[in-house]
Amino acid sequence: MFRTLARRWLPNPLDWMLRRMSKRGGRRILLGWNRGLGDIALGLYAIVHRIREMVPEVEITFLVRENLLDGFSMLRGVKAVGAPGWKRGERVDVRRTLGKLGIDPGSFDLIVEEPSPTDWCRWQRGVLTPKLEWNEEWDELWKRFDLPDGFVYVGVQLVAETSYGLWRNWPMERWIELLDRLKERGNVRVLLFGFGSEPKVEHPNVIDLRGKTSLFELLSIVKNRCSGLVLPDSGILSMTYYLDATFPIRLVSLWGDPDHGILKQRVDSPNGQLVHVPQIGKLRDLSSVSAGMVEEALFPRRERKPWREWTWMDGIGEGATKGAACVILAGGQGSRLGFEGPKGLFPVLNKSLFEYLCEKTAVEMPIAVMTSPLNEAETIDFFRKKEFFGRRVHFFQQTVVPLLDERYREVGVAPDGNGCVFQRLVESGLVDQFEREGIDTVLIIPVENPLADPSDRKLIGHRRSVGADVVVKCIARKVGESMGVLVEEEGRVRVAEYVELTGEELESREFSLAYTGQMAVSLPFVRRAARVQLPYHWIKKKGAWKRERFLFDAWEAAEKISVVCYPREMCYAPVKGMESLGKVEEALRGL
Repeated sequence: MFRTLARRWLPNPLDWMLRRMSKRGGRRILLGWNRGLGDIALGLYAIVHRIREMVPEVEITFLVRENLLDGFSMLRGVKAVGAPGWKRGERVDVRRTLGKLGIDPGSFDLIVEEPSPTDWCRWQRGVLTPKLEWNEEWDELWKRFDLPDGFVYVGVQLVAETSYGLWRNWPMERWIELLDRLKERGNVRVLLFGFGSEPKVEHPNVIDLRGKTSLFELLSIVKNRCSGLVLPDSGILSMTYYLDATFPIRLVSLWGDPDHGILKQRVDSPNGQLVHVPQIGKLRDLSSVSAGMVEEALFPRRERKPWREWTWMDGIGEGATKGAACVILAGGQGSRLGFEGPKGLFPVLNKSLFEYLCEKTAVEMPIAVMTSPLNEAETIDFFRKKEFFGRRVHFFQQTVVPLLDERYREVGVAPDGNGCVFQRLVESGLVDQFEREGIDTVLIIPVENPLADPSDRKLIGHRRSVGADVVVKCIARKVGESMGVLVEEEGRVRVAEYVELTGEELESREFSLAYTGQMAVSLPFVRRAARVQLPYHWIKKKGAWKRERFLFDAWEAAEKISVVCYPREMCYAPVKGMESLGKVEEALRGL
């Protein structure tokens, strides 16, 4: 047996010790460790790598604090033994601890009491990528915590929890400003990570998990629930950055001094979907990093350009309504109109919105009405009284979600937006039925627009002739108008909501195509879109937060999208509120 204490003045103490052990035929090595969690990835991984290079058949054991055992289990192929009573920062006696554990120090060929990864592994920087092993069984651990769907979760660690380097910590006033900014987004919940309970934070959109998770539970939450992280130079940062698993996450790290931690290592994360955005303070002053800079790093604005590829409706031919169906989105109530009952029953010029749409539908086309649990019974009763307008009408329900007050307490329920239409069409069995009937095209229209054409032959014909998965009906946008706009992002068409547009974009004539909520889609696209996990958009209504999914977010499942522009007076006059009623009546009289 050979025992040594590390001597930092040696040119390469680790290599020197390993060569001597190897010459003696030694194969068992023990290293004591009573320092930080982050060093497991930042230095000890490299030490293990070097030991195996020089002594391939080696058996490596670590003697560590008991609260580090989880972290050491992520080093592939090493053993870890917990040392009772060890506390961080205190000097420890490895041989005496082994004796207390009933382990003979003589059973090891080499004992390293104080490995120094910072000094012994400079060679790894820019060369070796640490990889912390992830066990798929840990993926279920996040479910022990109340983290429901529908929110964007951002994990933060307020302080580095080290006994040195106060320059590592972002000032608390900056944290509070960031929390306030994220709260204004409506959909963001902030998860506090760490192993201590200080500093105290009371904020309505914060869930304090400090001291309530094991390391594996914390990483399971990060991997399966978080879309973003804001972390100082800490063990949690290192363990997350070097996790050998693939999952999308945006990591914003905070640095008073960039010559430390993962920045010093100069290697990418093994997680190819991790986007790292370091924020570095000036002259070791982290307060120079603003809350706005961190928010922008978490939620960067995608480059947006006007969508320019479209066809004028007069330039396309008509198609047959045979083989087409219509879906009317009608899950809402008429409360904004001061009307008690389903919005589709609201009268305009003595005729309900449902009547305007159903009477225009070709008799051979089936109609599917998307209701909600709030209005289905009343809607079906209305259609029965009207004898279904002589058409074949189906009904299917959209889902509802809780309404939340300012402190995220449930204060009621509301439909979850029109984005669920594809999933609910599939789950209701209507897509299977349409397929058996030879239907290849589905027109989708909102119930509040009496000018919408549920049997638009031009839209049907255009979809079939160009082989598009989606044909979007748009109109020319008026400058400053409160409508979604068709834009190009990352080479694809999408809808930028009115609230997303900057003042410059609102006043620009370049963003000229307004989204009407009307489209024709192929039946195969409906099946693909049903599998897309749509994001929630949060809207504040009457003091409560409402979350909705929008069907245009499912366009990512489309292989080809075409845009057709129509005259406004022909297709668009929605009943949004009582203030719009006069314009709608004027539009209807003008037909």
